[in-house]
Amino acid sequence: MIKKIYLFLSVVFLAVGAVAQVQTWKNFSSMYYVNALAIAPGKVWAATAGGVFSYSPLTGTFKQFTTTEGLSNIQATSIAVDTGNSILVGEGNGAIDELDSNGTPIRTQQDIAKSSALSKQVTNLSLVGDTLFACTPFGVVLISRSSFEVIDSYTHYIPSQSGVAATGAAIYKGNIYVASQFGLSVAPRSGINLAAPDLWHVVDTLGLSSGANGIEVFNGALYVGTNAGLYFTNDGTTFQRFTAFTGLTAKTLALAPNSLLFGSQNGLFRLNTNGSLSTVYNGGVTLNDVVSYSDTLVIGATSQGLLSIGSTVQQILPPGPATNVISNLSVDSAGNLWCSASLNDVGVAFMEYNGTNWKNFNRNAFPVLPTNTYYQISAVCGNRVVAGSWGYGMALLSGDSIKIFNRSNSPLVGEPNDANFVLVGDAICDSYGNIWMTNPLAFNGNAIAVYSPKDTLWYSFNNSYSVPSGFVPIAIDAYGGLWAGDEYGDKLGEYHGLFYYNTNGTLSNKTDDKSFLITQSDGLLSNQVTSVAVDNEDQVWVGTNLGLNVLYDPSNPSFISSIYSMLDQNINGIDYDALDNKWVATNTGVYVLSKDGNTRLAQYDITNSPLLSDNVKAIAYDRVRGIVYFETDYGITELKTGVIQPEVDLSKLKIFPDPAKLPVQQPIQIVGLVANSHIKVFSVDGMLVDEFDAQGGKIAYWNGTDSGGKLLPSGVYIVVAYSQDGSQSTVAKIALIHR
Repeated sequence: MIKKIYLFLSVVFLAVGAVAQVQTWKNFSSMYYVNALAIAPGKVWAATAGGVFSYSPLTGTFKQFTTTEGLSNIQATSIAVDTGNSILVGEGNGAIDELDSNGTPIRTQQDIAKSSALSKQVTNLSLVGDTLFACTPFGVVLISRSSFEVIDSYTHYIPSQSGVAATGAAIYKGNIYVASQFGLSVAPRSGINLAAPDLWHVVDTLGLSSGANGIEVFNGALYVGTNAGLYFTNDGTTFQRFTAFTGLTAKTLALAPNSLLFGSQNGLFRLNTNGSLSTVYNGGVTLNDVVSYSDTLVIGATSQGLLSIGSTVQQILPPGPATNVISNLSVDSAGNLWCSASLNDVGVAFMEYNGTNWKNFNRNAFPVLPTNTYYQISAVCGNRVVAGSWGYGMALLSGDSIKIFNRSNSPLVGEPNDANFVLVGDAICDSYGNIWMTNPLAFNGNAIAVYSPKDTLWYSFNNSYSVPSGFVPIAIDAYGGLWAGDEYGDKLGEYHGLFYYNTNGTLSNKTDDKSFLITQSDGLLSNQVTSVAVDNEDQVWVGTNLGLNVLYDPSNPSFISSIYSMLDQNINGIDYDALDNKWVATNTGVYVLSKDGNTRLAQYDITNSPLLSDNVKAIAYDRVRGIVYFETDYGITELKTGVIQPEVDLSKLKIFPDPAKLPVQQPIQIVGLVANSHIKVFSVDGMLVDEFDAQGGKIAYWNGTDSGGKLLPSGVYIVVAYSQDGSQSTVAKIALIHR
């Protein structure tokens, strides 16, 4: 037992010492799919599949909020604004967040989220006085607006049924009405025990039994939108069909200042107080919700952003990625993040994030692209990017230029059943500027191809060890050896491990090429290889569906090691930081391992970090800037780690802030260090007060304390930085001032 505790404490200590102290998280999730809308003064608030945004029609500006800005869950499913202009957000996990008018979190109601219900999302929010009605898949939950506590719930409002999804709730003539797929349920609001089914009855006359989609009180009447049209009652009992609106489904209802808006599969209509009906929009776009911003401007929620309906109709897309369906990530030399979408057409091919803005590439905007089904992305050779498609070859981006390569203009070939259905996997650049890539399922066995941009020549290389198989991930070592993993297997469902190929420096002469396969019989944990990476020390890291392998010496591939702490983990991606620590993406979160992989330094999942999902499907590390990106089911998470590529010498060393005020709000940064730098801090009389290793590659972090953690007195201190071997050193000064 003592030994187990000691090992745990060792891991925690190493994690604190090895992972930089300054970490900043940010999430990027597509907000294109808008579920619901609400109006506040000057703003439209939107609940989306990727969080919440506010939009100002007057200025055209957006402000976006995800879990890193305080939301409890990334999936916002409903939204409402109260009389004090606070924003209430119902979420996919059952939480309800209250935000102030600027979007700052105030408090969270978690009772629905903590309930035993299998499905918990808050699908509709409506306010009546101090009561917030929250519709869920299992009924209606009533919450006190002032205390933010649950005061009642209605789960048996349908006779002989329980846990029926509610689509809306309203108070009319002293009764509570709840809309559902069974029609309209009603009970007296003064009922003593409305949690029991006895006081409830279902109004299923006329078309109400077709399913009620929404309910609103307008102009003294209660209106119900159903799958069979629009119905209303003036007494709460007798319902009539609104005959001017027949043959259409009333999908959404929304109150406007002097009218009632309701949408159908054919458009949007306005019912005025005098009973007249007018068409607002019939452009064919399905509206998930609508709000009236003014008498002349209606805003609709769609699967592709907002629809502004006024004197003109305009689609308005919120900033950010166009989709959360992303399969691969890569960072180019300028620090731009590239994301491939999917092997299925989700409306976007790939995306670029430059640290400020997102650029979405698709066939409509870039007609040169033959498809949107680009499932792999690789930043290579400086400013070039290779996008591998599912069946249409590859796109090579260089600046503003996009070139398409397929079977007609390259040696890339298709699968055995269709020679023109060309798949391209990952790509890598060699020291000569050649671009190597995998050609999965190539019918002729040419698993690897290479393109030389300099002389525009192509070459391909045969894998004679197996039938055409799904070799996708690829990496290159310092000896020019190519390592490709069989991620998708062959047509029979068999996987063939890790393929090695070395041209010995000549692309055209293949007589002295060297190749072999590494499989489970050689020590590989699984023949399904999901990722391959070569680190700064030329070690080959191999991710499989059953764990993580490493070849510490690629020149001796007969010796394969397994990382014990990652056994049975499905490895989705591998990258490394400036200190050569390994970052591993899995189905259970992200693991940070020491440079040799034998010590777990940190682990991130949804319980201890802002990760959007534990299923991390891809990972990319920007070593120059110290940023790592994770792709999850619900979008991308960015983590600024503070671990940055070291300098080649100490000539650029700087310390800031200087002077530093103690106690510091953020650690003092000693910037411009070489790899494995050591820091010593002396008082002006030459006494050593603290020493430590640089935690962030290029940067060391210090809190202005002595070696015992005590704040140093005000004064000037000498900072000495030197390389591990002592060949480089430099001296700087810093002033410390107590607040």
